[in-house]
Amino acid sequence: MLFSTKNKERRFHAATEMSALVNDEMQRDSAFHPNLGGVTQGGMSNHYPMTIMSLQGLGATDDEIKAFRSSWPRYRARIEEDLNLRDTGVVTEENWTEYLGKAEYLADFQRLFFEGQEAANDQTAYLMGVLEKLQYALPMGLFHPVIRLSFAIMHGDKGLIADALAYWAIRFEDMYKRMLPPRIDMSAQSITAEAQWLKVHAAKPEITRFGGSLQICEMLCSDTVLHDISVADEFFITEENIELKMREIGDRAIGLYLYEPALTTLHAVTSFQALADITKRVLAEGNGYRPLLAELWQRYWIWLTGLYIEKGYPKALPTLDKDTLAYVNAIDWADIASGIRKVPEVHAIKMVFSCKWLFEELDANPLFKASAINVLADHTHVKPVKLS
Repeated sequence: MLFSTKNKERRFHAATEMSALVNDEMQRDSAFHPNLGGVTQGGMSNHYPMTIMSLQGLGATDDEIKAFRSSWPRYRARIEEDLNLRDTGVVTEENWTEYLGKAEYLADFQRLFFEGQEAANDQTAYLMGVLEKLQYALPMGLFHPVIRLSFAIMHGDKGLIADALAYWAIRFEDMYKRMLPPRIDMSAQSITAEAQWLKVHAAKPEITRFGGSLQICEMLCSDTVLHDISVADEFFITEENIELKMREIGDRAIGLYLYEPALTTLHAVTSFQALADITKRVLAEGNGYRPLLAELWQRYWIWLTGLYIEKGYPKALPTLDKDTLAYVNAIDWADIASGIRKVPEVHAIKMVFSCKWLFEELDANPLFKASAINVLADHTHVKPVKLS
């Protein structure tokens, strides 16, 4: 980590496209534990650095970032000074998977992943090697580790990337419990994600678990029935069709959010954007990691299908009629971004950032813009989008 007494040689590399203030905030935040209040198991991720990066991506000025900073509740604990968590030197490149899920080794993991990047000739190869081991905990904590990793990669500092990987490592739990079922008919064409959910709707699988949405979705990840109906013979994600399936899955994620705006459905979108960002960056380096990317997307899809079932497996998701589409198209992204930058609510800012990124970088689906407008409407006098 940045301020560890045992890592004095680590140097922070400022992102040239970001202001000195944003770089400074990202550097300073690394001294704090990634969970609010220093809670090392459970609890919500520290949203502060992710929101700063979202604001930067939405074109915030330094004054707007300072305004958000002044409103942020400082329930944070310093890793060394407050929590007495220090690098023990116990976790090594050879044994690190044995310490996954053990929060007391946060500083060890930060050092391990930083030094691993420093020693690697190929940064993408190193990152994907780590993610191959961490993928079984992909949805942990409403995907906050993968969201934080996306922002860290976007910034580019190896220390921030190490911190994100370390956070993922201490929150690790094998949520799937087995290898995913293999596809039998290798010659068939996959049906669409929408068609697959219609099959789930027709099957009407029952949930026999009780609790909040987050808890149920995490439990469902290990359900073999959910595995079989999500990653089925008729719907599948392979190294050849990743780009197509990303767009189909994104349409399902944003539609489910509009069907029932909630904390879980919001994170379905923000985590989708984070995984899409990582996928695009890795594919820009070549095709060698397509099989692993397909596995990551299968694991995301299993969780999202579990959420779809938990929300009552609706037959149809919201759409936009002609008049509503004209209203959505008439609103500028710049105006949406300007409006949400004044709203001191972390999930609202992050959601609009994700919707804007997805619309501009992945798929100009008007539902992404409609969702952003409705988020803004929840906090301002902007007229919400009427859904069909």
